[in-house]
Amino acid sequence: MHIETIKLPVYQLTFGMTVVKLDRPWSETPFMLQGFRIKTAEELRLLSEYCSHVYVDVGRTQQTGAARGERVTLDEHGEIVAFQRSISAAVRDAPPPPPSSAADLPAPAVRYVLESSFHDELPHARAALEQTKCAMKKLIEALRGGLRCNLDEVKLAASALEDSMLRNPDPAMLMRALRNPDPFSFRHCVHSAILAINLGRALGLRRQTIHELAMGVLLADLGKMRLPKELLRTTRRLDRRETDIMKLHVRFGVEIVEDLGGVTPGAIEIVATHHERFDGSGYPKGLRGGEISLLARIAGLADTFDAITSDRTYSRAIAPHEAVQELYAATVDVFQRGLVELLIQVLGAHPLGSLVELSDGSVAVVLALNRERRLLPWVLQLTAADKQRLQRPTLLNLAAGERPLATIKDVLEPGAHGVDQPGVEVLAA
Repeated sequence: MHIETIKLPVYQLTFGMTVVKLDRPWSETPFMLQGFRIKTAEELRLLSEYCSHVYVDVGRTQQTGAARGERVTLDEHGEIVAFQRSISAAVRDAPPPPPSSAADLPAPAVRYVLESSFHDELPHARAALEQTKCAMKKLIEALRGGLRCNLDEVKLAASALEDSMLRNPDPAMLMRALRNPDPFSFRHCVHSAILAINLGRALGLRRQTIHELAMGVLLADLGKMRLPKELLRTTRRLDRRETDIMKLHVRFGVEIVEDLGGVTPGAIEIVATHHERFDGSGYPKGLRGGEISLLARIAGLADTFDAITSDRTYSRAIAPHEAVQELYAATVDVFQRGLVELLIQVLGAHPLGSLVELSDGSVAVVLALNRERRLLPWVLQLTAADKQRLQRPTLLNLAAGERPLATIKDVLEPGAHGVDQPGVEVLAA
């Protein structure tokens, strides 16, 4: 019995396609079945993380439309019997890509490698994060008080944070993800900058470009200081008039940053365009595709991901793995697919800070990635198998030894089994 398939790159996959063969052994992936119909954004995410192309069964696909790929005939064991080039595969009403090759992601200019371990880098990341928060707090307080100020301290702090993350991004990413008592409006700029720096690192941007990106993200929301306080503190959805007022923070932000002086044109452009969207649905100008600078596209994605994974006055945080699915579902409309896929890669199969249930029944929080065995991270075990809290949490490297100590059975919502996501104080345990 032969199976007629289409060989497709993973970025052309969509819901309803039946995947029957990967570009690697099934045992090297988290998929339990050798062949399945794509039903969730999580399955799309995992396919993009583990594969560059797959084989889709022509006879078991539900949508209509056209994507191009190679026609490949498989035998009953999944071995290739024959192929022919360039035929159509079924996909769901995909919109045309935004015009302009300016939207293409650049080739890496720098190949960053891990220069320090998680344990060695943690104190440096902690110090850099505190330095950045303090510098931003002083800047905001000075601006609110009408005082003349410069950006020297912010620039130095941002450079220290960048240095730490270029050596090893995991400690800063973990501290960003753990529960934090700082008000959202204050921590958001710093946490978004951490995400943006990591994306810039993954893209292989030059050090100077990453600094420009970090500064733009840190300063992006300064314009909100000129908005009515009651608008920022509301716990309900804004009406149309209030939304229009809220959007003015972009113009105000550009004015504030230009008045500060010493900000590069690229960073100012981030402030001006970080709410533009790849499909043209953003504001204030409705720019589209390559009309938005790469740094502003990164900033917009980082800003959105941090916002939806944080508690705000009008909404509860979405768990990181759910936020990834939501962004991936929106990628063909709102965000650039390549950048969303890059974000998925830097977050890992189980994003740092995620609450998880292990195969032995215990509950843990993901602390650090194992880049060689991505499904087996370092975790801090918070409960025993019966879900009773441990007096002293236990640090586990799930990848230690030939056989895993345990595997991750499920990603949990905060509060599941009576266990909430821990705060940054867990790092002292």
